[in-house]
Amino acid sequence: METISKRFKDLDVCGKVTLKSKLREIAYPNLNSMCPPLEKVNTKGAQKKPITKQQRSTKRDSSYWEYVDALHSVQNNNSSVKRSVSSSDQTIPRRTMPMLDQFHPCIHDSIENIVDVIVDGNCEYRAIAALLGMGEDSWSLVRNHLLKEHVKWSHEYINLFGDIDRFEELKRFI
Repeated sequence: METISKRFKDLDVCGKVTLKSKLREIAYPNLNSMCPPLEKVNTKGAQKKPITKQQRSTKRDSSYWEYVDALHSVQNNNSSVKRSVSSSDQTIPRRTMPMLDQFHPCIHDSIENIVDVIVDGNCEYRAIAALLGMGEDSWSLVRNHLLKEHVKWSHEYINLFGDIDRFEELKRFI
């Protein structure tokens, strides 16, 4: 513990956050992003499936070009054949999303998914982690990555914001 304490005092802000998150993972293993598999995975041998005659065949599938050539030759020979519905006329059904009506209608087409997360001081990180497929409880990893990125590109951020005071103010909110 003394070694960890000494190491903690010597680290910069980003290192302290990283060390805290690692210690949190050790102290509270049920809160980290790692989880056991839902069911035991059998690692011995391949699953036995009945093989049909078609699967045993050595005849190769036609290439894409052969399919296209065959389609064009059939269409040229049958000029009276018309397509019933063009692909541009078909509408792609959109899935319904909860709370979509809370956003301005002009951005509805840009929204791909909505995640309802736990409301706390870290809800923005929870939403990002959930949308990245990491799980809501991995919010600390997202926050940690943001802090590392902020420190790594500090010169660019200082140039972007105009001065170091604004940069430091923003870093306090991460």
